[in-house]
Amino acid sequence: MGNAILFIDDEDIVLKSSRRIFAGADYQIDTASSGEEGLAKARTGGYDVVVTDLKMPGLGGMEILKALRKELPETTVIIFTGYSSVDTAREALKNGAFDYIPKPFTPEELRSVVANACEARRNAAGAKMLDLMAI
Repeated sequence: MGNAILFIDDEDIVLKSSRRIFAGADYQIDTASSGEEGLAKARTGGYDVVVTDLKMPGLGGMEILKALRKELPETTVIIFTGYSSVDTAREALKNGAFDYIPKPFTPEELRSVVANACEARRNAAGAKMLDLMAI
């Protein structure tokens, strides 16, 4: 099985679309319909990539990003949002987000960002192995 990806969004249509976009691809896809549910799943699910909406009732994407950076720094986090701005993009990237995707996005855009995140994880793991071999 490929990379495990968790999508967190309070809009069911976004979650369904995300599942459909990755149907048949070599990814294990899971979804959560709130920030609280998503963070709980992320803490226990062993996900490689978490894609979270920025603005949700209760726990938002920026809080999820900060919690995961602190608790599970090896998890790659991508923020997507219908409320994109230079300030929120800058804040997300400064806090360790891999990328920031404004909504609406095309299936190709989402696939590309997720593929880049998975490739970066593989390259980082390879670099760590080379570092160990150098020692």
